Amino acid sequence: MSAGDCVPKLKRIVPFYEVSGKLPASMENRDLQPELMDDPALGADDHRAALLGLKRINKISGSSRILWPAIERVAQKLGRPIRVLDLACGGGDVTRGLALKAQSSSLPVTIHGADISETALEYAREESQTAGLDQLEFHQLNILEGDLPTDYDILYSSLFLHHLTEDEAEHFLQKQAQATRHSVLVNDLRRSQWGYIMATIGCHLLSRSPIVHFDGPQSVKAAFRIEEVKRLAEQAGLHSPKFTMHWPQRFLMEWSRSEEDGA
Repeated sequence: MSAGDCVPKLKRIVPFYEVSGKLPASMENRDLQPELMDDPALGADDHRAALLGLKRINKISGSSRILWPAIERVAQKLGRPIRVLDLACGGGDVTRGLALKAQSSSLPVTIHGADISETALEYAREESQTAGLDQLEFHQLNILEGDLPTDYDILYSSLFLHHLTEDEAEHFLQKQAQATRHSVLVNDLRRSQWGYIMATIGCHLLSRSPIVHFDGPQSVKAAFRIEEVKRLAEQAGLHSPKFTMHWPQRFLMEWSRSEEDGA
């Protein structure tokens, strides 16, 4: 699949914003559709071009800024070196951002990334070397079907949960809670019309990739609302998670094992 091939496909799927610029009639319910970057047939060149566009978007939206305070608190509380795994890390933008924050803080925090896409992992490794972060490790892992590693203190995902059905999301949260030594963090989008407007404008301003132009707004339509994530977390056994709201239309969920569980 080439980037040019995506354009007519996008117009067929979402003519209301690609052609007429109209908002969805309602954001009451999730609209979960396959995103173009998740297509196994997507060519490597188009995939890398989309990852480059996401790099700009991730820098401005500041996912590492949202996640770092929670990681820092765990590192300070435990008072020992900790290991952190970025699940579905994609091109590794957030992984690198957090690694740089760990370096500047002098806290003993080791961060690795995992993703199913070898194209994304190759890109992540190249970008990390360019940034002088040769120590970063990226591993190929099917996080929905494979077992999650159990030697990390924090398991987190950033902008991944909205790709999943409710059953998949609940199972994913449950697997993280069972595998982590201390905490689970989820950084993701909030479904709202304002978020949809911001995603549409931002993706067009910051990237020329038609893949990003479709996937960004579509992600908002597929995103969960806070009450939906709370319900899924409770069902998965993550009781009393903490939620904080962040710009732009993001949330951070924090959950930690109880002291009785050995946290």
